[in-house]
Amino acid sequence: MNPWETPEGRAVWKTEAMYWSWLRGALRRLWSDYPLRKVWKQSQLRPVTPEEREAKLYHPSTKNVGQCSFCNQWMAGSKLECDHLEQSEGCTSKETAESFLWHCGGLTGKDFRLACKDCHKVQSHSQRKSISFEEAQISKTAIALCKTGADIIWLEDNGHVPTKSKVKRRQQIEEILRNVDKN
Repeated sequence: MNPWETPEGRAVWKTEAMYWSWLRGALRRLWSDYPLRKVWKQSQLRPVTPEEREAKLYHPSTKNVGQCSFCNQWMAGSKLECDHLEQSEGCTSKETAESFLWHCGGLTGKDFRLACKDCHKVQSHSQRKSISFEEAQISKTAIALCKTGADIIWLEDNGHVPTKSKVKRRQQIEEILRNVDKN
């Protein structure tokens, strides 16, 4: 009997999907505390130089900096994350759970790259949607504009008549941004 099918399990997880969601979250917590990831990340950082301190390039409390492998910007180590080079197939069944476990707690430094938080979100979005990094940047920008409610103003400021549908406004924004990138 599966955990979500037991009397106790039914009290905790209403569906099988809720069980896999809980397990995925528990394994992600393993990743956030994974010692090899922490050691590798620290090895990718360098101390802030006296010249950088004097020029006030970083917050005064910043001790170490690293470079995002996507945008190539140098930033505080606290603003950088470890991105997996290989995408996980997720944790949605017994068959995928073991590989997700090893994805979260069985990899070494050769399996990671540094990414700033924004680029990491874009990279994850591109992998989830099977689109290019550039296309994912456009999509994430449009999503952010729509979430904040700035989509209508943005469209009007860029000389376009916003459609009534939020989904279509997002598509409008994406198309405009694609055309800007082509020019």
